[in-house]
Amino acid sequence: MAIDGVKIIDSDTGYDIYNYVIGSYKDGVSVDKIVETMLAEEKDYCIDDFYSEIYWTALAYSLWKIGHLPDDVKEKTIGIIKKGADEFWLEIDGNALKQRQKNLDKLAIQLENENPKPIKVPKSKIIRKPYFKTGDVLAIKFDDEYGVSFVSYVDEGPRKIEYHLACTRLLQNEKPNIDDFINSEIACGKQNTSYCLKTDCWFNHKELGLIIDRFEKIARVELEDCVLGILSPASTLEDIYSEISIDKKTSNLKFKDTWELIRGFEVNET
Repeated sequence: MAIDGVKIIDSDTGYDIYNYVIGSYKDGVSVDKIVETMLAEEKDYCIDDFYSEIYWTALAYSLWKIGHLPDDVKEKTIGIIKKGADEFWLEIDGNALKQRQKNLDKLAIQLENENPKPIKVPKSKIIRKPYFKTGDVLAIKFDDEYGVSFVSYVDEGPRKIEYHLACTRLLQNEKPNIDDFINSEIACGKQNTSYCLKTDCWFNHKELGLIIDRFEKIARVELEDCVLGILSPASTLEDIYSEISIDKKTSNLKFKDTWELIRGFEVNET
């Protein structure tokens, strides 16, 4: 776990907890469900006293920020703060223990009082319909060539829609069909029993909409169990082209026949 500083959210764990609580709350998840989910992961986070301090203070602060701090979480956190900052902070920096304690004392005062300006759930906006679904096979029109990819994952929530495209190695002059797709190669490995995709172009709804006319759904596939091995933000056709045309020799990637990832498919009727 990376420690960036002595503040309550200055660590990977702190960021993860804060982002989950705040993000879920804004997405309309009930506070009871958020708390239930976080408490279920307590044992995973609290492997010693130092990590317990990180976990409970980050959780209490996050719940205080949204104005819904349960009494049992508050009391548990106050108890940890009263014990004092864990001595492991001294191993991070000679001044860290004292500085951390100041932040803990400040948090204790906050927790004893209601947040006067809690984060609010955003008002519902216009419901957007996703352009594609997981498993959609897409022909992609570049200036002089075509590529082909499939939608590996769609992350859809009240405030966002994000698309992950897994690009095959295919580049050709004619619009690809399902046979071209099946006979292509794709950057992929294995993670336990699942296929681990080593190709990803991650678009938000707005950015994909700017180039949506370059995509045509040609089929829909049922995929074998797959996980995303990388997450690569993308915003342009050039990002996709670079992913497709990455040099095999210098990339150190392993490639599989695309058909290995497919359980079944349906071809779009044209």
